[in-house]
Amino acid sequence: MYWLEKGGILMYFIAGMSILGTTVIIERFFYFILSERNRFDDIRDKFQKYLEENDIKGAIEFLGNSKSASGRVVKDVLAIWAKTKTANITTLEEKARESALSEISRLEKNMWVLSMVAHVTPLLGLLGTVTGMIKAFQAVAIHGTGDAAVLAEGISEALFTTAGGLFVAIPAMIIYNYYNKKIDNTINDMEKASTEVILSLIHISEPTRRTPIS
Repeated sequence: MYWLEKGGILMYFIAGMSILGTTVIIERFFYFILSERNRFDDIRDKFQKYLEENDIKGAIEFLGNSKSASGRVVKDVLAIWAKTKTANITTLEEKARESALSEISRLEKNMWVLSMVAHVTPLLGLLGTVTGMIKAFQAVAIHGTGDAAVLAEGISEALFTTAGGLFVAIPAMIIYNYYNKKIDNTINDMEKASTEVILSLIHISEPTRRTPIS
């Protein structure tokens, strides 16, 4: 409350951006914990056993329960292959791409808000610096330099908003980049997993070959 009083009206905007950014950070944290706990490498061996036993239904159910975007993409690919056992590579790739786009949309949900907080908040702090200095010089113009308290009030407001903007923006930028890296890794994992499984399914569908996923 002290900072809000000393920083002027722009500190309320900075506080609002802080609340907005914190909300997104918490929401994304629980999303990654609950829905992106595993990589495909973590579930590959168990998935392979289902394929080796020709238990397609079991594999689909297992992948549906996995805490992995890659697992959900592979599940969609496996489901369309299970309908005919002869789906061509183009059909499987299109299904993988469609499913991956849906997962990417979930991964990137509200990330633009966190990016906005990280980039706009320092500008609000800078704007507060400018308005605070304007107030300080206006006070000097009106009252002269005899009263240092008048000058200090404007400078104090400028510094509070600058510090407030940086306090909000720096953590937001760090966490935004961390989440972005996590998203990039997940996308790479989806691409690798879908390609690997599609090739395996194509081999399995050939009458003379029964090659499990490697």
